[in-house]
Amino acid sequence: MKEYDIVVFGGTGYTGIHVVRELFLTAKTEDLTWAIAGRSIEKMRNVLQTVAAETEINDYTDVGVIVANVDDADSIEEMCVKAKLVMNCVGPYYLWGRQVVEGCLAGNSHYLDISGEPLFMEQMEADYHTKAEELGLVVTSACGFDSVPADVGVRFVQENFPGTLTVIETYVNAKVGDKGFAVHLPTFQCVVNGFSTASSLQKFRRERKLPRLPKFGAPFRPKGGVWRENGVFCSPFAGSDRSVIIRSQRYLHEKEQKVPAQSGVYMSFQSTGLFLYLCVFGVFFIVLVQTKFGRRLLLKYPKLFTLGLVSAEGATPEQIEQSSFSLTFRGQGYSGDMEGSPDTVVEAVVSGPDPGYVSCSRFITQAAYSVLRHGPRNYGVLTPGAMLDIAEYVDRLRKREIKFEIINVSKPQS
Repeated sequence: MKEYDIVVFGGTGYTGIHVVRELFLTAKTEDLTWAIAGRSIEKMRNVLQTVAAETEINDYTDVGVIVANVDDADSIEEMCVKAKLVMNCVGPYYLWGRQVVEGCLAGNSHYLDISGEPLFMEQMEADYHTKAEELGLVVTSACGFDSVPADVGVRFVQENFPGTLTVIETYVNAKVGDKGFAVHLPTFQCVVNGFSTASSLQKFRRERKLPRLPKFGAPFRPKGGVWRENGVFCSPFAGSDRSVIIRSQRYLHEKEQKVPAQSGVYMSFQSTGLFLYLCVFGVFFIVLVQTKFGRRLLLKYPKLFTLGLVSAEGATPEQIEQSSFSLTFRGQGYSGDMEGSPDTVVEAVVSGPDPGYVSCSRFITQAAYSVLRHGPRNYGVLTPGAMLDIAEYVDRLRKREIKFEIINVSKPQS
């Protein structure tokens, strides 16, 4: 018998505190028990006291406190044994994720995290999918802003498409207020690792020898370079979203014989100033991230090399309050036979408050509730789009101020 429904591992970290806040606000409604886990009892108790006061929760004596450390495999397994589901907020995941995944499998617990690191995610899939599937467990990364809006957004369009979706393009737009925005250091560490392991990722993919996904309908190639569209600058999105979308499409094609949608994911910049800043920063970043010395400089002096964008303090409450996001989807496909040019276009938008912390904590928490209360669509090491019941999950997110909207269904312009 499990002691808790949910354990938040890393609940004293910057993102973990937001997850704790979301649990304080919503767990009682779901009638779920939960605990916080980490290295320091004092820090965990301080977080619970602070967040309880902020959320006006007077009695939180039923919230557990568990000591666990990624350097101590026994403590990780003991933590997992107590939980039906572990939400892992301890990154970078290439350093600390595998231990917790193994602990969950040994302790018979579901596992969710907010990783946006493709190499880690795909290694976990290769190493543990069969075992997790046999145990009736889910191991699902990318349950934060990377990559719920994009991956679940594509699945939302797919399930609401009047026919067969064959191509979908996604435009990611993060909005900030006059206070600007900031990136927390652990997030930056994950970004640095993601770029530094790009060659290892390609090597790993070649060695796996997964077959290419079949393509249906008219040929499609994702856009490249930099271009202007609807008055804003656009470029390919450098994050993990497209790789997660492809994994979802592959699994559902192989498991459920669904037609896989070809995809492109782009970044759109409402601010020309932000676009120019990222262009300049991107040049320096790409040069430095190629060498150990350059990566050491980036991680030792993040504030200097990002002109103040990255810091150990992260975003201020005012910056978080003013931030929001939107993803715009343009899906094309066929109402009947998949011949010639697509004859149907569906446009959709996914939007919500601050992506890095507020929406991120809602994405992973509501995913946990969906797994425990509704049950997953499939078991194994899976993406959010392949693991979750999309309609049920989207309904949950809508109740937490994350919008999923179909805004237009039309015939393509000739």
